[in-house]
Amino acid sequence: MQTTATLNPILTTIANQFMSDPKGFVANEIFPEFDAPFQSGAYYYFAPGDIVNVPVLGPRAPGSPYTRLQTKISNDSYACENYGVEAPAPDEERKKYATYFDLDKLKTNRIVDTERINRELRAYALVTGTSVSGANIAIPWNDPTSNPKGDVDAAKEIIRQASGMRGLSLKMVISEPTFLTLQYHPKLVDLFKFTTPGVLNEDKLAAYFGIAKVCVAYNIQATNNEGATFSAADIWGNVALLCSVTATQDLEVPTFGRTFKWTAFQTEVSIPTGGTGPAMTATGGGPDLMQIFTYRDETVKADVHRADQYLAEKLVAPGAGYLLKGCLA
Repeated sequence: MQTTATLNPILTTIANQFMSDPKGFVANEIFPEFDAPFQSGAYYYFAPGDIVNVPVLGPRAPGSPYTRLQTKISNDSYACENYGVEAPAPDEERKKYATYFDLDKLKTNRIVDTERINRELRAYALVTGTSVSGANIAIPWNDPTSNPKGDVDAAKEIIRQASGMRGLSLKMVISEPTFLTLQYHPKLVDLFKFTTPGVLNEDKLAAYFGIAKVCVAYNIQATNNEGATFSAADIWGNVALLCSVTATQDLEVPTFGRTFKWTAFQTEVSIPTGGTGPAMTATGGGPDLMQIFTYRDETVKADVHRADQYLAEKLVAPGAGYLLKGCLA
């Protein structure tokens, strides 16, 4: 049977533009996308110590073989799964809006937000699993006697010893409550009060910690059961992640994590017909991160918009990251 779902280039364009808006999501900061031509396969994996395990070269004797550089292939493999979702746009609901297309755009934005929240949850689960080293902070940062820089410096040194990555190549991911606490920490306020007055932002915090970037994750998720009283919590909880990330299409470049994005399933689109995903180039053509298909469901009197997105998040060099736990009491 042939499907009635057809690629919607206009909504695909809107979806990919909306996907590129950071909006407090940090998964792409620590798991940047890699365009994967195959849905599954092996990938290069850097165990702690592999990055700095450089062979010592001696003089080569005539006729003897050269020293060969080899990169380990992981005993794990990635498999891009379709994290698809649908959103119906009922005829009755469409009449509430000023123009016919308004509801379709709103449904597309809701699809994208749903996809991004789920990607955050997957990223957080990977980071807080058993593969990434970490430890509890001795004194929580909302205690004025605490030493955030000392804690971060200790984590930076652990990463340097395991991977060779120095502080200025690192990112730090913190939740919104941790960010607000650090803005008013007495040690930071005292340091910046004469040079850069005002509330400390992400750039000032990054300079204070001696790292490349501070990423604030401010999105939350409901923690109550369906039908129960609403309660919510920060997706990124009470931790601070330090990691070295390189966004590149070179698999042999060490990076804390990657998102393998299967592109072969997608129709190549050009700029005039839609599609502005991360792989889109100025010359036109290329795969999107997400595609929207539309079909009609008369049983519910609605146009249904379906999103297809094939992703697999993987830790590539876990030694290039460290998790500080219990940031706040």
